[in-house]
Amino acid sequence: MSTTAPRLLQVQRSERVTPRMIRVTLGGEELAGFGGEGPDRRIKMFFPAPGQERPAVPRAASGGPVWPAGEARPAIRTYTVRRYDPGAGELDVDFVLHEGHGPAAAWARDARPGSWVAVSEPGGRYEPDPAADFHVVIGDETALPAVATVLEALPSGVPALALLEVADAGEEQELPGSATLVWVHRGDRPAGVPLADAVRAAEFPAGAGQAWLSGEAACVKDLRKHLLDERGLDRRRVYATGYWRAR
Repeated sequence: MSTTAPRLLQVQRSERVTPRMIRVTLGGEELAGFGGEGPDRRIKMFFPAPGQERPAVPRAASGGPVWPAGEARPAIRTYTVRRYDPGAGELDVDFVLHEGHGPAAAWARDARPGSWVAVSEPGGRYEPDPAADFHVVIGDETALPAVATVLEALPSGVPALALLEVADAGEEQELPGSATLVWVHRGDRPAGVPLADAVRAAEFPAGAGQAWLSGEAACVKDLRKHLLDERGLDRRRVYATGYWRAR
């Protein structure tokens, strides 16, 4: 947990990016000074408990966060900043609508202008290696908000390949940058299986590359091993994070 108290923000608007993804734009006075610029910036989001208009948030203290007495604790989930515009005072967060919505997706589905949520200070340590001969970006739909920020940050003129698994063609979306995009449609196959097959079959650019991959945890673990053992990438140039776990 950050030593800084979470920022209470309100929904400005929301839109469907694809049939299964909602983009929620947040704003408010407490967004001032938020350090959300850069690739793969992650935040904790605090969602109101049932019956609450706004989530209970802890105050920062030297001994750790102190929660208000007598108030229900919020559901807390990790998300990636999709866009932060300090000039406009706006923060975009994308939510995937899975079957059996969890508290975060359910909140995003029902959020209206004025709805309250809280966000932590952003964290993240990924930076594109300027010495890499090429870049490979791998992820599923849960990783797409981060993928977009990573692709945007990649150096121009350096070969880049992005392999992305989504449910079907309707879940493809416009992404920034000049990377070659390979969309993999999951259909009825288990999550991560089509992506792993596509990565193994892909022809990588020549040289010493850097890889970023996120998505289903078992798939990410498997592909990280593949990149290290079979592709020969330097482990210091492989940034891998499991976002969720298939049951």
